[in-house]
Amino acid sequence: MSSQEKIKRVFDEVHGYIDLDPLAQKIISLPIFQRLRRIKQLGVAEYVYPGATHNRFSHSLGVYHLMKIIIQRLRDYIDPDKINVLLVAALLHDVGHLPYSHALETYYMNIQYSVGVRIDHEYLTSLVIKEDPDLKDLLKSEGLDSSEIADIISGRHKDPLYNSLLSSDLDVDRMDYLIRDSLHTGVIYGSIDLKRILSTIEIDSNKRIGVSEKGLIAVENFYMARLHMYRAVYYHKTVHGYELMLVRLWERILQERPDLARYRDPGYIRKMISDGSFKYFDDNVLISEISSVANDQYLRREIRELAEMFLFRRGYKAVYDKIVLSEEPITNSEEGYEEIGMIKEISYQMNRHGIDALYYIPVIENIAIYREDEAITIRSREGSEKKIFEHEGSIIRDLPKYLNIIRFYVHPMLLRISPASDILTKYLKKKF
Repeated sequence: MSSQEKIKRVFDEVHGYIDLDPLAQKIISLPIFQRLRRIKQLGVAEYVYPGATHNRFSHSLGVYHLMKIIIQRLRDYIDPDKINVLLVAALLHDVGHLPYSHALETYYMNIQYSVGVRIDHEYLTSLVIKEDPDLKDLLKSEGLDSSEIADIISGRHKDPLYNSLLSSDLDVDRMDYLIRDSLHTGVIYGSIDLKRILSTIEIDSNKRIGVSEKGLIAVENFYMARLHMYRAVYYHKTVHGYELMLVRLWERILQERPDLARYRDPGYIRKMISDGSFKYFDDNVLISEISSVANDQYLRREIRELAEMFLFRRGYKAVYDKIVLSEEPITNSEEGYEEIGMIKEISYQMNRHGIDALYYIPVIENIAIYREDEAITIRSREGSEKKIFEHEGSIIRDLPKYLNIIRFYVHPMLLRISPASDILTKYLKKKF
């Protein structure tokens, strides 16, 4: 059988036909990768955008496809022996995502493992690549170093080019998810000129991904699209509210249900990975447990109600919502931002009046629009280089560096009862 006959093609709604080589086919067929079909790419975003039901599986295939295209364009700079390593890294970059993607990750990121490691998706992806029994055996049989693959995904590889392909401002991950998320949500602000970007990619003097001056406008559009998708989708006030609601709900479920307390231990998550049972931990498991809680008459009423609210889209209300663009990230410090002091004072008053923290969520989020050390380099015809935020012909130089979100969410019940409604009225200057 020829190598051409071994290639399989799948049709993707974003990129069209994607050719899968034999190694990719083996990885995709593994249960740990098939699990990604049951992990939504945008978690709870379907509560606002009904079409946002796409999954991490299709996104991973898209990232693999884009990696193949860039490898072909940059073939003179890439060691032929590392091509499979890069392709496998692209395919596996999201394999450690928790149910409901970033929503549940927020809960575990606040838990310190015994060695002080945050349980985020990059850490879990590294563990899956190194410890999942099926995947570990396959990679070993193919002569691939699992640690090297994990290092590329986390941006810790010794070759800066390999890092930037999958972990930079303009990596294949971001290229795919912006287009894919824009398509499925119907939010056109995420549209980018992918063909122009791919055709103008070069290597800068630091051996990282850069773009020729011909691609400047396309890259500007990429940065602007990402900013708009942050505002319109990823941090949409309702989407964000349901994510935070899910975090609070999962936290209380693990406290109330002794049979689920094991999920509070990050060591148990690692055990699931090493014994091969992580492949079952998906969105279906989480929604099943929430449904069980909603129907469990032995649990406290407020926990059951919260579970029902999540299941049937009756979320927390954003009674305060402000977006601030700034050069520096806004912190918990009240200096210069009276809104921070107001949010903290409302929280204090709620706590002082004995209102359970389950019923309100203060939010201060900082999102980097670009980071100077990771910003894309623009290369002129003469060979000179400038970061895009320093380029005299780029609008990015006038773009603020941070998108800051200040919000206050409350359980709808608080709007109907005193003293909670009185506190909100007093500090927000509007009647509830």
